[in-house]
Amino acid sequence: MIKKFFIAILASMSVLAIGCRTDNNGTKEVNNTVGEVQELKIASGTVAATQVMDKLEMELVGVPQTSTELPKRYKGLTQIGQAFSPNLEVVVSLESDLLVLDSNFKEKLDEQVKQYRINTFYFNTTTFENFKNSILELGKLGNKENKAKELVEDLQSSVDEVLQKANKDNIKVAIVFGTGESYMLATDKSYVGDLLNSIGISNITDELEADSAYVNFSMEQVLDINPDYVLRLAHGNIEESKAGFEKEFSENPAWSSIKASENGNIYDLDPSIFGVSANLNVKEAITELGNIFYGE
Repeated sequence: MIKKFFIAILASMSVLAIGCRTDNNGTKEVNNTVGEVQELKIASGTVAATQVMDKLEMELVGVPQTSTELPKRYKGLTQIGQAFSPNLEVVVSLESDLLVLDSNFKEKLDEQVKQYRINTFYFNTTTFENFKNSILELGKLGNKENKAKELVEDLQSSVDEVLQKANKDNIKVAIVFGTGESYMLATDKSYVGDLLNSIGISNITDELEADSAYVNFSMEQVLDINPDYVLRLAHGNIEESKAGFEKEFSENPAWSSIKASENGNIYDLDPSIFGVSANLNVKEAITELGNIFYGE
């Protein structure tokens, strides 16, 4: 079922009417009507959405607890807790009309939110496409549709720039996701995998039966597909993960026999730009991928 917010904004008096529906971005609602609201009182429990709402010039009443520096416009606002564990009593005390949460924690938080009858939007950062759709939805909710469209168009422009300089066909890429102790392949359902898909690059998991963002693999599968490039995506403790990658690739002779190794096309993705979820660094990430595959 698809859940969507409907906002009717009148010239002299704004009225927010929320019904029981969902959308592809994981929007969740509880039946409720808030009358005489000139501007939504929004509490944000996710850094990515907070940064986006800053770009959309949306005001907030609450922000997530995080070590990440948040936009200046939100300095001094009440912290509502970490993304995976927001303090819903604080959210209620702020008289929030809307709580924005990370869709990755929907399953964990959904029942709690229902108990407090808080109108909630789940901001989806699982892929670039979902990220763009969530920005547009936030724009609708905050009556900032034009700014949301402008932001999405700006993010998409980096894709167009890379596609314009595309000078190779049939590139096969393996995205190896690792913590230093274990490794998986990232599929098109992952954030980085979706970035590859957006610029027309083939992921080797397209040739495997993959129905999740990350899948286990065997070296036999990698050798059989023989990727042209390998992108290494460190997770967890970055330094330990990088050391683990170096050890795995230097001690396992199978890696040295694929085309990516033979042609010097094994790259460590910068963790300050690339992660497991989408954010406003996406333009830089797409540009970097374009440089890897097509040159600067």
